Amino acid sequence: MSPVHDRWEGWLPRFSLSRPITVLVLIATILVVGLVAAVGIPLETFPQGFTAPFLNVVVPWPDALPEEVLDKIVKPLEDELSTVRGLDQLNSLSGSNRGAIFLTFKQGVDMDVAYREVRDRIQRVRPQLPEDADKVFIRKADLSSVPVFMVGLAVDPELTDAYHLIQNEIVLPLERLDGVASVEPNGLEEKEILIEADRQKTAAAGLNIYQLAQDLGTDNFTMASGNVRDGDDKLLLRSVARYPDLESLENRLVGPSVRLRDIATVSYREPEKDYVARVNGKPAVAVMVFKEGQANTLEVSRRISATVDAMQENPRLKNILIVPIFDQGKIILSSLRSLFDSGRIGALFAMVVLFVFLRRMRMTLIITLSIPLSMLIALTTMYFAGETLNFLTLLGLMICVGLLVDNSVVVAENIHRLHRLGLSRREAAVRGAGEISLAIVMATLTTIAVFLPVSLVQGQAQFFLLRLSIPISVALAASLVVALVFVPLAAYLTLPRSGSHGEPSAFRRAHQRLDGVLKTGYEATLGRVNHAYGRMLGVFLGRRLDLALAILVLTIATGAAFKVVEFVPQQDSEKAGIELQATMPSNYTLGDAARYFRAAEQVILANRERWDLDGFYIGHNRSNGEIQAWFHSPRTTDTTPREITQELLDALPEAPGVTAYTGEQSRVGDCDEKSIHCIQLYADDAQAVDQVRRDLEEIFRTVPGVVGIQKSDEASPNQLALVVDRDRAQQQGVNPQAVAGVVSYALRGQSLPKYYRDGREIPVRVRFREENRESLAELNDFAVPTASGDAVALSAITQTEFSPAPRAIFRRDKRTSATIAVELEEGAESAVRKRLDALMERIDLPEGVTHGVPAKASADEDLKSLGFAALLSIVFIYLLMAFLFESFILPLSIVLTIPLAFIGVVWGHVVTGLDIDFLGGVAAVLLIGVVVNNGIVLIDYINRLRSEGMERREAVLTAADRRFRPIMMTALTTICATVPLTLNGRTDVGLSYTSFGLSLISGMTASTLLTLLVVPVFYTLFDDAREAVTATVRRTLQPRSETSSASDAVTEV
Repeated sequence: MSPVHDRWEGWLPRFSLSRPITVLVLIATILVVGLVAAVGIPLETFPQGFTAPFLNVVVPWPDALPEEVLDKIVKPLEDELSTVRGLDQLNSLSGSNRGAIFLTFKQGVDMDVAYREVRDRIQRVRPQLPEDADKVFIRKADLSSVPVFMVGLAVDPELTDAYHLIQNEIVLPLERLDGVASVEPNGLEEKEILIEADRQKTAAAGLNIYQLAQDLGTDNFTMASGNVRDGDDKLLLRSVARYPDLESLENRLVGPSVRLRDIATVSYREPEKDYVARVNGKPAVAVMVFKEGQANTLEVSRRISATVDAMQENPRLKNILIVPIFDQGKIILSSLRSLFDSGRIGALFAMVVLFVFLRRMRMTLIITLSIPLSMLIALTTMYFAGETLNFLTLLGLMICVGLLVDNSVVVAENIHRLHRLGLSRREAAVRGAGEISLAIVMATLTTIAVFLPVSLVQGQAQFFLLRLSIPISVALAASLVVALVFVPLAAYLTLPRSGSHGEPSAFRRAHQRLDGVLKTGYEATLGRVNHAYGRMLGVFLGRRLDLALAILVLTIATGAAFKVVEFVPQQDSEKAGIELQATMPSNYTLGDAARYFRAAEQVILANRERWDLDGFYIGHNRSNGEIQAWFHSPRTTDTTPREITQELLDALPEAPGVTAYTGEQSRVGDCDEKSIHCIQLYADDAQAVDQVRRDLEEIFRTVPGVVGIQKSDEASPNQLALVVDRDRAQQQGVNPQAVAGVVSYALRGQSLPKYYRDGREIPVRVRFREENRESLAELNDFAVPTASGDAVALSAITQTEFSPAPRAIFRRDKRTSATIAVELEEGAESAVRKRLDALMERIDLPEGVTHGVPAKASADEDLKSLGFAALLSIVFIYLLMAFLFESFILPLSIVLTIPLAFIGVVWGHVVTGLDIDFLGGVAAVLLIGVVVNNGIVLIDYINRLRSEGMERREAVLTAADRRFRPIMMTALTTICATVPLTLNGRTDVGLSYTSFGLSLISGMTASTLLTLLVVPVFYTLFDDAREAVTATVRRTLQPRSETSSASDAVTEV
């Protein structure tokens, strides 16, 4: 080593020992500022700034059929929204009573800008939408789309005006809270003025419902009509045509000598319920509170909770029982606390491992202190950078618990070794830290280098990896500074002085006895393993190709085993609750749906205690509904959410046409499931798609390995179509639009201008009485106005046809689509998928019908992103090691240890039967930077010994023996620190750390055990290769140089 290099190696330790007060002041500053940052850093579920590239537009339209929704709502919206910039995919659903558009944007699109553009497009198209489809909801598919708080309201039936009381005293105060985006009360209906006409009396008066609605629609308004002058004054003129009271409306003339009360009843009442909400088995109004996207969940939750508590003391709400049933803030706090507890237990495990190896309490405490010091530095950096403490950043810190001691362990171990060899405390501290400084700097940089490719990764993986990398990188860099500055100083101050004697204290005598016990135990276990390892390494140094062949066979076997492991977006993790949805047949009434959900309610009530449910909510209309239930936090049962959901599904009553499914599935199954293969069909015509779907389902049933086909829906219900005979309509002078208007006004009703009373707007609606709109005969007798002012019966100009009607119409990029969900045989999923794909390529579909595989997009894109990040990480790490060893060949012996970690990851998941999820993939990428550290430390020491004159084989065996303890220490601290995180799989927010922890533990275990053999053996192989290449180059160049020398001699002569 050169003097310059020596001075560089010892610079930080010498500074630490020469300026101890400065170092202690720095540590005190870190403690104070770090504790302030730890207390003040905001807590959140996920990192700020995450917005999924999705927007949903939902337009409710009561009593509408899917085809009607498609023509009147979905198609106009599709045409307009397809022009939004950055749009990647446009899907739609036209169902009974509503239409929905699902917008997917390209990665990198500013979702706030996209939201504004979607809102502008909707404003353009609103005049084309039906008048009674007056609500359009735009939902961002981000965390703010989940209620942050939910309140159940049990309303006294005697309360006359619950709607306005709840709006004024509950909804509006909650909406005014800082951070609250919206408040949605479900099951709350505003009273309306309902005009119900008698069909016979209306006809007798020479009127029809269409004319009546049109006539009444011109009343009850206030309009600005310009300005007039009265002398020198300029006055604003308004035209007013309002009813002062309901009696005036009833007395309104609708024909010659015919008043409204003569042909209709006018009442102020609650509308018929089209939605039922029940909370904990009782009728209720469910108030859901949503937060703004960037608002802090915990702070918003605390404000809402305090406001709700104050509402319970409000005397005006004495007839309303207010029950908080869901608080996302409490769930977040509980889950973060659980994750933090796992980290504390992991740190304790790491401390125990260190003490067993070091057998010195002082040095164990010194090394363990590197954990909180590095953590506080990382927290301080995050705090001043505006980051939050969320599940990703806290997970990053918990990962570091075992890694943060690695540098300190290696430095402390080397200092103690040199001190035992007779060096003074100061010389041992400076030289011990200096010798190893370059190796641990490079080892730390290789771990941090794993995250350098993050900026080149695409999609959501980039966002999550970046947020995970910040605390890890800062904490590891901090641990490096702690190891080179704090540990040498602490070792210098705590090492025994040479020649110090005296009567040992009782504590020291007890420590010496414990040290003897631990030393005996170590020699009996790891000591024997160390000696056996040295002998085994000596054997394989003589049989290097045998070891290479064994590793090759193991790698091939791992590749075969990897096919068994599936990459999934997320595990069946412990969530805060369960969600179940159900769709009803089109002939169901609200009462039919209520009976079905009441049966589900009884099942939940009977099992509420066993399932550890804190509360549940049921909401439904006549066509669909949902069940949401929340667990107590922390949970006291081992039954998983999926098992509970399945129990509930199995216990539901069998009802023809009712489809129940979980919130994680679609009605045709979850296409991301391992056992499901989905094929998507596209066409312009819904009937063509449906026919091809049925034909293909019959073909797929004959394919080997196909278990069955999931039903996409129940049998299509019949619909009644009124077909206008255009010739007869023209002869009678009837406009076909009038036909649609008469039927719509009579059955569904028509909204009229709102009625004003006491400063409030009250909805007004007109329709036929119930007894006039129940039967087909009544429908055929409806009077349709003609151009001459007369009326003709509906049956005279229309024909009725019965035809099957789809429950819902799915479209993708303006084309009708259908999904075939094929159930695959367990264990043969990959082969059956290939068989089905090959079969589809051979089938000639009808003209206009195409097929594709629906998105497993999230899983596939995440897997590709992680694979790309892993590849780039390996390249960066190799370049760093080439810089360290001044060689392009020797780093290959360390790079080859990276697959050893993946061998452990794969077999760990194969043995446990667990699939790899996104976090498990992140752990595998992180291992790339971790597993090479042991090889770097080992080869750096081999090179150091060889530079001091030691022969290669002896240097390899000596380095392996001396580095066995620190390598085992660093590996075991990381593994033991990760065990609590792996076993504590309960998270209330839907994240599972099981695959993550399993990947780290199995990867570290395999790589550590194999690295101890592979790195030294492959080092000698590549060193021989390097010498062979060098010798070949020298032999090639030597003749030329000799020839050149001879020529020069001749010239001189």
